Amino acid sequence: MALKQILSQLHDNYAAAYQRLHQTLPCMYYDPQWPSPCEVGEPLDEEQIQWRAVAQPAENDLQALAKALECEIPTALDTYYSAFYAGNIVANVEGHQIELLQAWNQEDYIRLQQNITGHVLMKRKLKQKDTVFIGLTEQDDLLLSVMLSTGEVCLEYVGKPPHHVLAPDLETFLQQVAC
Repeated sequence: MALKQILSQLHDNYAAAYQRLHQTLPCMYYDPQWPSPCEVGEPLDEEQIQWRAVAQPAENDLQALAKALECEIPTALDTYYSAFYAGNIVANVEGHQIELLQAWNQEDYIRLQQNITGHVLMKRKLKQKDTVFIGLTEQDDLLLSVMLSTGEVCLEYVGKPPHHVLAPDLETFLQQVAC
């Protein structure tokens, strides 16, 4: 199954699980100054807005970033960040509560690329292999990352090399995620 389909199914599963628990679509902190095409309806109150994943523009990709960083970004990672505008997905994998990062809107997509740039440059300064983060864990300093050279999804502490491989690729990893 293609990564975009896997990610779409993950968003559907997350929305269904969230609805079972909260009787609403997934919600995000509402900020009228930070609108998203994935927002659904009016704010539930002054603090929460429902959302549903929506496709990003076809021209969104990370290839200019890859060129600027002089590296190859795996197609799956490019698709992961360029397929949908959405809120983050809270889930579980291997006993860890995780939060898979997603771009909320086009500004967020651009900011995400700036953060990826900073992360890759930090890894190079530390003489470590290039990784790109895709999520957070319940531990503030423990990231979910994709190793650019292999495509493996790993756990890594901020400033440290990856120490545990969760999956051989992003497709396999996303299929293991439980919402």
